[in-house]
Amino acid sequence: MQMVIIGSGTAVPQEGRSASCYLLRSGSGNVVLDLGPGSIWGLLRHAGFSVRDVDVILLSHLHMDHCADLAPLLFALRSRELARSTPLKILGPPGLNDHVKALGRVWRHWIEPAGYDLQIGEREGREDHKEIMLGGLKFRAAPTNHSLFNLAWRIDGPAGPGVLFTGDGEATEEMVALGRSAPHLLVCECSAGPDEVVPGHMNPEQAGELAAMCGSRLLVLSHINPGPDPDTLAALARKQFDGEVVVAEDGMVVDISDGGKLDLDAGTRGRGDAEKG
Repeated sequence: MQMVIIGSGTAVPQEGRSASCYLLRSGSGNVVLDLGPGSIWGLLRHAGFSVRDVDVILLSHLHMDHCADLAPLLFALRSRELARSTPLKILGPPGLNDHVKALGRVWRHWIEPAGYDLQIGEREGREDHKEIMLGGLKFRAAPTNHSLFNLAWRIDGPAGPGVLFTGDGEATEEMVALGRSAPHLLVCECSAGPDEVVPGHMNPEQAGELAAMCGSRLLVLSHINPGPDPDTLAALARKQFDGEVVVAEDGMVVDISDGGKLDLDAGTRGRGDAEKG
């Protein structure tokens, strides 16, 4: 399994960071986590990945910086160049069905599926981490504390460590339990800066504490606002977590091998390097 960070920023425009989006590629399927503005172009730019090839979309919540490219993605899939026949599964929080219906009232038939089956599923993440199996991938969810209902997603392949993706929000017992279930890479939002306490978000110290509680193998700080120095963010997180800590950058690639190894190339950039990973 390989993770490519497509968007490591927030709703605040900044050079070098776009809004939230991550790609997981494996022999069992292709998963996109969150679709902030510009994601469908970022997937092509940073990973050489066409939205025609996505199998599952996981949305953490329905704030625009996490889901605004859903309508452009559905519109793009109506084009002749991106035509598909395989089903597209979209999983997200309560309200996702109503959200898609509202998009349909605005954009009408231009986002309706053409030639493929669109399957939408809502999760609350409170069913004892009830799992969903799709191909060889296992998906589980847990709620976080955020201003809007947010799901942390856990994705595991047939072997090796999985990925726990927090979306937005402060830690909950359910999310910690989900992380403790097996070794994993933790992708944790860090939109609050050093010494900032922002309800519904995490700062680097809180992210480090979460990684320690979850028994994470590697902590990737992401969803970064303009201003904080990345080295400072990582150093503060390391005060709470003795594992490896990195600050996400758009285009960064993490290889997650079947043998349980996490291989990070923090300098990896662009489509060519992503394909080599």
